[in-house]
Amino acid sequence: MGPSRVHFQSEMQDLRLRIVEMASLVLNQIERATAAWEDADAAAAEQVIADDERIDETCAELDHWIYRIQLLQAPVASDLRLLHVGLIAVVALERVGDLAVAIAELTRSVRPGDENPEVQATLARMSAQAVDTLALAVQAIARSDIELGARASQQAKMVREMLTELPDVVAAADGHASNSAWTASAVLVGRHLERVANNGGELGGRVNFIVSGEPFQRVHAPAEAVE
Repeated sequence: MGPSRVHFQSEMQDLRLRIVEMASLVLNQIERATAAWEDADAAAAEQVIADDERIDETCAELDHWIYRIQLLQAPVASDLRLLHVGLIAVVALERVGDLAVAIAELTRSVRPGDENPEVQATLARMSAQAVDTLALAVQAIARSDIELGARASQQAKMVREMLTELPDVVAAADGHASNSAWTASAVLVGRHLERVANNGGELGGRVNFIVSGEPFQRVHAPAEAVE
């Protein structure tokens, strides 16, 4: 293997690491946004919103870096597939960053004491599962691990099922003292968390393309809107 090829393979490894690092930033945003929501902490929510600029800048840098590799190097087919999925991952992670901001913005509309414990518990489970789904998917890309990718896709399905069950949880909570504005915002938080998991599921599904070259196919339609 010549020096240029060794350098190229080093850059491809750096790409995997950079995607993982960017995912860590985004996942931290989701966790902080969800924590701010649970605590009705407006100050923490504002910090999440302010930190989104760093996410956008990191996305732009990684996007440019991937294009530079494509233009200046001579990738073989398997490398091109990783670069292709890498670009998709950058877009997906930027979207997830925006979802963290959306959750943080909803925190502005709620106050401590408004929450319903049953609904809040469901959202906490959705958040943990959604974060884990995206983390699995990114690790699957970094390792070219089809099994991990499949696990991410399966977990995304579980979060979709939680979202479809959320109206029943909300309906059951109607008999308790609850704030309608908080409940409406909570349903939106649930939708955003499902989208986090969905992005993770789709990225996990693309790992098979990196390894085998088989085209990615969406198996599950996005969850229906919750009224």
